[in-house]
Amino acid sequence: MKLSLAGLLLLTVALPGCAAPLGRQRDGTMDAQTKNQSRSVSRRAAVLAATLSLALTGCMMPMAEKDPSDSQSSSKPAAEVLHRMMELTEESVQLHGGRWTYADPEETVWDVNDPSGFLGITCPGSKTTSRYDNFILGPAVEDPSAAVEEYVAHFEQQGFVETNRFDADVPSDIGSGYYTTLTMNGDDGGLLVYQAGNHLSSLSVQSPCTDDPAMKIRPSREP
Repeated sequence: MKLSLAGLLLLTVALPGCAAPLGRQRDGTMDAQTKNQSRSVSRRAAVLAATLSLALTGCMMPMAEKDPSDSQSSSKPAAEVLHRMMELTEESVQLHGGRWTYADPEETVWDVNDPSGFLGITCPGSKTTSRYDNFILGPAVEDPSAAVEEYVAHFEQQGFVETNRFDADVPSDIGSGYYTTLTMNGDDGGLLVYQAGNHLSSLSVQSPCTDDPAMKIRPSREP
């Protein structure tokens, strides 16, 4: 399935800091402001691509609809759910390699010992269960398709099943190349959304739902 991010990227120009033209210094090199703007736009492109993937897989359903994962809700302790989610995130980061950061303005670096960026959210269609969500950005790869194949082979061994995959072109005003976005579902209701791209990569990890009230409390950094 081939999709274009160009239309979605147009949404970013209305956001603060995106409307200014990307200029160059007289020597042909980008100034600091231009570099920051270019990086900001490219990161928004990756976020939009991942968001599109979540929408296509039905993970961004209206609250009135019932999330299929809710049928797999459990009473697992929040600490156990969080630990597994941290493991999956770190395992994905190590498999892909490079420096991974959150999509915040400070570009906070992913740290396997720091879950403070996680927050439990109510599962769609449920009033009693919550789940953890995490989204981080990583470095580009030369061959997105090969990276995705390696990812699938690795996590299939852990019981995850590929449920969707599509390619999306990098917007022409950012660069050349494409993204391959993959979704994999775990037998416990968890979800992996991995995006490998020539320009940037991303990862979204979603935990299964659980009814432990502690899920609503933001986790703190491990000692």
